[in-house]
Amino acid sequence: MSDVYERIQQELVSSGKYKEIYNLLETELRNSGWYDQFLQNTVHTIENTSDENLQFTKLVTSLQDKGIETVPDEVKAKILKKIAEFLSTVIE
Repeated sequence: MSDVYERIQQELVSSGKYKEIYNLLETELRNSGWYDQFLQNTVHTIENTSDENLQFTKLVTSLQDKGIETVPDEVKAKILKKIAEFLSTVIE
């Protein structure tokens, strides 16, 4: 299993597809308004957390979960389609 994973990862990076998919994801998140909403949520969370409870790892965990949950379905579908297209060219 790890050989397949390593091969896919290597091909993803060396082919430039990783950067292409990453850039598409970033563009889609910005265009959908997700990026601005996540930024607002982050600022709100930090402003409403007392200094003694302001711990980086806890903030990252809570914001990460919320961020993933709020990614629009259309964005998820588009990115998953790109990943599937890539995988179909790598896995025989």
